[in-house]
Amino acid sequence: MSRLVRFGALVLLLGLGFYAHAEEKNPPAKLKALYITGGPYHDFNTLAPLLTSKISEYASVDWEIRWGPEAFKNPDFGLAFDVVVYNMCFDDVDPTIENVLKLTFSGKPTVAIHCAVHSFKVSDEWRRLLGEVSRIHDPYQGFSTEKVDPTHPVTKTFPDNWQTAGDEMYQTVEMGSQAKVLLKAKSPSSGKEHMVCWTNQYGQGRVFGTTLGHDLKTVGQSDYHRLLSYGLLWACGKLGEDGKPLSGYGGSGSR
Repeated sequence: MSRLVRFGALVLLLGLGFYAHAEEKNPPAKLKALYITGGPYHDFNTLAPLLTSKISEYASVDWEIRWGPEAFKNPDFGLAFDVVVYNMCFDDVDPTIENVLKLTFSGKPTVAIHCAVHSFKVSDEWRRLLGEVSRIHDPYQGFSTEKVDPTHPVTKTFPDNWQTAGDEMYQTVEMGSQAKVLLKAKSPSSGKEHMVCWTNQYGQGRVFGTTLGHDLKTVGQSDYHRLLSYGLLWACGKLGEDGKPLSGYGGSGSR
């Protein structure tokens, strides 16, 4: 090998090392997430700070928490954020739902948790956004889940036959044509299977949804925190096919 070739190879290696070092010193900016919460039947005062802090252990996210449906009256309520997370129970409340629908349809990554699935009961279009139709739930009880798609990036690291000591199993009426089920569970009460975690495509928007998460029996588990975190990253296009956050988007818990 000539001196010139060796010198060129050395320069290339030094350049690659400098580039990698520069990437480490300048990681991607944290994702900006809007967390919409509030409503009856749940201890959202406890759940909101707990979940946002725990998700940030697995995903690089900064949060803004807003309470109540009043934010939806502003057509631009979610434009400044990379992702919107709905963990709420607004029941028959009918705010300016059109703004919510347009936001996801136009491409905003969206996460829906537990009672968000039972919110906006007057809007069939909300259920098309979610990807699941559910109207009632089983009695509060313990149950286990089963992976429907163990190869999906969100569920690759999720335990087989994960269990919760207590939660509300929402009864699945129908899944949307764009929905892909990730986890299901068999009801201890009826023996019927219901879908408890999935992804959906609504217009240009990626949606991650789960009916799990009534209270701390589920919400206190680290596996659940990682499930939500990776679902959020998947919706934002920041979760690799290997089930790991893309470089710069993971938290301390994902290493």
